[in-house]
Amino acid sequence: MKRFFFPLRRVLDLRPTQAHIEETKLARLHAELRGLEDRIHHARRERADSERALAQTGAATGAELATLDSFKKAAAAECARLESMAGAARRKIALQIEARAAKRRDARLLENLERRKLAAWKLEFAKELDQQAEEEHQARWRKQR
Repeated sequence: MKRFFFPLRRVLDLRPTQAHIEETKLARLHAELRGLEDRIHHARRERADSERALAQTGAATGAELATLDSFKKAAAAECARLESMAGAARRKIALQIEARAAKRRDARLLENLERRKLAAWKLEFAKELDQQAEEEHQARWRKQR
């Protein structure tokens, strides 16, 4: 009987590498999202700090109020821009999670296929061994007669 051979073995060997690549992409996207969220938090904190600082001084000039208003508008625009980027990053993460799941599923499918093929080969191998043993037994029996 010939040895077990799975023709898709090279493809199966490649699947973990592909899954790892997808994991790496996902980790990069998560890091990008964390960075955006940190920047959003920082911009909001700076805006709140500037308002608190102005409130603590008590009296403010018109120029200081105008500067604060401009800063608040700029901070709000920056937060909106960063929120938009964070939303895009979340969508990319969702797509990447699907891609990672697809790669893992592909690997599992090939592993299951190989397992089924190996089980079928083992069954055929056992049948062939039984047949050879039966033939040998019959040959000995005939020889003894």
